[in-house]
Amino acid sequence: MERSTELGRVGVASAYKYAGFISYAHADEAVAARLQRALETFKTPKDLAGSSSNRLSPLFRDTTELTAHHSLSEKIHDAVMGSRVLIVLCSPAAKLSHWVNEEIRLFRTVHGEAAILCVLVEGTPKTSFPPALLDGGREPLAANLGQSRDSFRLGVTQLAASMLGVGLDTLIQRDTRRRRRRLQGVTAAAVAFSAFMATTTFTAVNARKAAETNRMQAEGLVEYMITDLKEKLEPVGRLDILDSVGDRAVQYYDAQDIDSLPDDSLTRQASARHILGQVALDAGDLEKARTQIEAAARVTKEVFYRNPDDTDAIFAHSQSEYWVGETYLDVNDHESALPYFEAYAEYADMLYQKDPTDYDWVMEKGWGLNNVAQAQDKLGNVQAAQENYNEAKKYFEAALRISPNSMSTQMEIANVFEGLAQISLNSDKPEKSKIYRQKRLDIYTGLLDVHPNDFTVRFRYAQTLSRLVTDGLIEESPELLIETIDQSYQQYDLLLLQDPKNATWRNDYIRYLQAFLERVEMNNLTFVDRKKISDRIEIAALERQ
Repeated sequence: MERSTELGRVGVASAYKYAGFISYAHADEAVAARLQRALETFKTPKDLAGSSSNRLSPLFRDTTELTAHHSLSEKIHDAVMGSRVLIVLCSPAAKLSHWVNEEIRLFRTVHGEAAILCVLVEGTPKTSFPPALLDGGREPLAANLGQSRDSFRLGVTQLAASMLGVGLDTLIQRDTRRRRRRLQGVTAAAVAFSAFMATTTFTAVNARKAAETNRMQAEGLVEYMITDLKEKLEPVGRLDILDSVGDRAVQYYDAQDIDSLPDDSLTRQASARHILGQVALDAGDLEKARTQIEAAARVTKEVFYRNPDDTDAIFAHSQSEYWVGETYLDVNDHESALPYFEAYAEYADMLYQKDPTDYDWVMEKGWGLNNVAQAQDKLGNVQAAQENYNEAKKYFEAALRISPNSMSTQMEIANVFEGLAQISLNSDKPEKSKIYRQKRLDIYTGLLDVHPNDFTVRFRYAQTLSRLVTDGLIEESPELLIETIDQSYQQYDLLLLQDPKNATWRNDYIRYLQAFLERVEMNNLTFVDRKKISDRIEIAALERQ
């Protein structure tokens, strides 16, 4: 059955008591409550706000838990009759819920099909859609709330667009303008805070003993502001605004004697310096990044020496070792990066030995081994790299047993398969490389089934397809190669439609096309449309300008 590319839009109807009825299994009550708050507080565009048929509140959400011995109450009947749309929260629990299915059937009888909107809370359509949604061979689309704050906001925006009868782009553009206005406020706060830091620095350095309480409050505020600003500025791509705040914070920190500071002060300073180092690294300012991260490492090392058995101290210093390694990795100096990654792996092992059942510590152990493997691979230590990749996979798989639905753990396993695939390719074992790449592809396919709006996953999926193509792993099958090429085009098109200004995605796409065109010409793959590749390169390059 052919599926629509949008959730659908709810048509204008007569007045209703409720903008919508939320149907959910009580196992999903927390998500239902969060969604209700998000929709009822969603800021509707001014040109739509005055229309009673285009409102998003109030929403009806029943909090009574019925059993199979009950029947739908009069209250539920009245709410269904008086609701403009039905919002179905789909999950494995909802699929098994007798009452979710009954509410869907009742709503369809009264209002028809067009006003039913689906939200995927957990699982896949196969495991989570209530049978009533699929009656008569129906195959509805669903918004996906995902696990991150951004994916939840996108899912809410999709629902709002459908309820308001407007295109998703309209609301996304409106939200972008709103976030830009909020950014102006954040910028003003950053400037004000920078001025505050100038005063705080003087006070902290010249009256430390007399102002101990003020110093502690100031340090907490510094760390909070840097962390909070990063969270607000990162989604809108304006981390440069942190520079003035960061410079003042650094002056403050540099004036302190770390030997005389208590542990909590040192920990806050290290946390703030880690963030400033990461921001500098993202901006390409390697010197500033290394200065901040190495300063953080000196601080975390002091805390670790004071508290060698404390997991927080071990973890903080392990992060410092990792980020120093990253500064060398950023300029492809793998030889200098390796000792820091090895040190990170040692501290990660300390954490793991403290509690081998702790998910976070198991993941740290896996990350430590994986980073060492990557550096060894680049340095040509193939056997050691392969051994460390396989060891890392064992720990990531152990973490996945602890937290079976963890997306990040599955992505780390996929990264290990990429490393093993590259080693196999470099060792002239293309068939083995193909097996590893297929395993990686299977992981991302499964993740996209559950999280179709997660574009980080989609980018990794597109990269895996492109490497199957450019590494020549499927050229023996022209049909499969053409199918994979078309899938890769589709994925990159979706990515760049979502964010046309994303330089990482666009540059990766262009590199893929150029490498593939070179391979087509070198191997004389006559069944591949060379002009189509050239045209795509030209268009992508023009849109980059």
